[in-house]
Amino acid sequence: MRLLIIEDDQDTVAALVGFLSAQLFTIDAAHNAKSALALVETNQYDLIVLDVVLPGLDGISLCRQLRTENQRVPILLLTAKDDPADRVAGFEAGADDYVTKPYERSELLARIRALLRRGDTELTEVLCWGELQLDPNHCQVTYQSKPLHLTPKEYKLLELFLRHPRRIFDRQTLLDRIWSIDECPSEEAVTTQVRGLRRKLQMAGLTSNPIETLYGLGYRLRSLPEEQQDDEEMRKEGNGTLHSQSDHFQSAPSQTDSTSGMDADYTAAVATIQQMWQGFQERLQEQLATLEQAIAHLTTSSLDSNQRQHAQTIAHRLIGSLGAFGIPHAAELARQIERVLNASTAVLQSESAVQLATLLQQLRCLTQRSPMFAVPSSESAGTRRHGDREIEEDTETRRCGDTGNQEVLAASPRPPLTASPMVLMIDDDPNMLEPMQAEAPNWAVHLETASNLINARERLQSRMPNAIVLDLTFSNTTESGLTLLAQLKRQFPTIPVVVLSGQGDLGKRVEVARLGANAFLQKPAMPSEVFQVVTQLLNPIEAIAAKLLIVDDDSVLLTRLQANLEPRGFQVTALADPTLFWQCLEVTCPDLLLLDISMPGFNGIELCQVVKSDPHWSQLPVLFLSAHADANTLHQALAVGADDYILKPVVEADLIQRILKRLGQLSDSFTVEKSRP
Repeated sequence: MRLLIIEDDQDTVAALVGFLSAQLFTIDAAHNAKSALALVETNQYDLIVLDVVLPGLDGISLCRQLRTENQRVPILLLTAKDDPADRVAGFEAGADDYVTKPYERSELLARIRALLRRGDTELTEVLCWGELQLDPNHCQVTYQSKPLHLTPKEYKLLELFLRHPRRIFDRQTLLDRIWSIDECPSEEAVTTQVRGLRRKLQMAGLTSNPIETLYGLGYRLRSLPEEQQDDEEMRKEGNGTLHSQSDHFQSAPSQTDSTSGMDADYTAAVATIQQMWQGFQERLQEQLATLEQAIAHLTTSSLDSNQRQHAQTIAHRLIGSLGAFGIPHAAELARQIERVLNASTAVLQSESAVQLATLLQQLRCLTQRSPMFAVPSSESAGTRRHGDREIEEDTETRRCGDTGNQEVLAASPRPPLTASPMVLMIDDDPNMLEPMQAEAPNWAVHLETASNLINARERLQSRMPNAIVLDLTFSNTTESGLTLLAQLKRQFPTIPVVVLSGQGDLGKRVEVARLGANAFLQKPAMPSEVFQVVTQLLNPIEAIAAKLLIVDDDSVLLTRLQANLEPRGFQVTALADPTLFWQCLEVTCPDLLLLDISMPGFNGIELCQVVKSDPHWSQLPVLFLSAHADANTLHQALAVGADDYILKPVVEADLIQRILKRLGQLSDSFTVEKSRP
């Protein structure tokens, strides 16, 4: 329960906070009416304890103002003024109770609990989930009549879930309800507390986890096993016509929440992307035919400036479209076509035509088949640097006649739904493997191991894990784990890979980062440390309550970005016509703006200038999504106030991290005041 104390005396505030915090309330404090109003506007409180004598606006006037603003939260006036006229004035202003100083702590607590029982938040005597019971009056939690010892945060989380059994809470909401305003934890703190609470409940003997994770949404209290059985029987009686979102998470009690949600999201995303790919084929063939005609005109020196510009525009759009469909090498070919069209001169037209014809042939070859959707995500860019050499995409180039001899990992199936996410550890050190196996159950992880790279590849051919822990050195081979890392991140970029290495120097860390590893741990590393990192990677930030406005004239890219971002919890508005930008901006009031550079009518640079020059929108974060990789365009974007610049083809994981980084920099004042320019 979250309480707000409005009191200007620091000692009184300290005493109240200490006393009520010991009763496991979450307490915020304000020292005047102005700061109190700001807190009430931005937070949800279950009760307000309000002093009458305050600097500026007095407590009774503040109480009257809160009621005028339709605030229904219970208000308890706590004051040294004991005149009956003051009491009457307080109740007429809308107060629910009136306590005079000095007060008995037990009486104050009883009155607070009475108000909570009468308020919108019903304070029941005992909250139950099967044999799990929470007594808010005595701050006790028991299971089968045996006490459980929880931290204050764990207790508050459990109480909140028990009070609202079917409500979904995202991480930010839990931070707002459980942590006080003067605490500044990251959203990862929620994951840590939920994990600790689950572990203690499991150790107490609960066979079913009461806290359910809804992937991309948040947490809620799970139905009791018998209620789940009743729901299943109802579904059977209804001939399977009931298909709610929760079915993905409740159909079998043995499924873990995150694995079930991820599998459902994966299946839906793949189906959506494959459907989009089929719809894209007709437009793609028309675009390739236009490029072919432009090359033919270039061969005969009859390509005019309009035709050249049109062909460049098509190639430019293909960079984003093909990259969005997970064919980064095809997107890179489109980029090369655009560059050749832009750079070719009359003298070099014949050479350019030959080069363009070769590039177009390779592009046709790569787009004749459906993309391999090993994961529902954009793959990484066409090449990654490893030291001084280029490691290029190999699957597509082999199909187009390239004689590269790199080994290709087949697209093995995702792990079936199991009781735990599957983690593959590739390491030949028994002193590391045995403790990891012993620690895995404590983190609800199914750990499989491979002692060499050959066994690892065999396992990956048959079953793809949810995450991989990879050592870099093996005693029985000269091959480095870096080779496998490069293959994994090219073909399955969204599967988290944690690298273990005995070398922690900067050079090694940079080398690993260039290949796309998600985390780096230096040996010796504790098993708990490894599993903590893996758990963080498997549980990305959920239920992102943010509105995004994406402006790009490539409708295919817009559709794909929506398909990728909306399952993460983002509210996405896609706009293909930049002439409608300002109207759309005012209607949607986004938290973050993503702009393409090259668009008909108004380009992204101009739109960014307009946003940054308006006082109401100047703090809105702006990210550019562009196929222009030249330094001049980048400098122009930053000069007009862009917060970030992302090259196409867009890598989904990178885009989400960039968005989250910028959203984390939003000020509270901007979030509150941005409702209307």
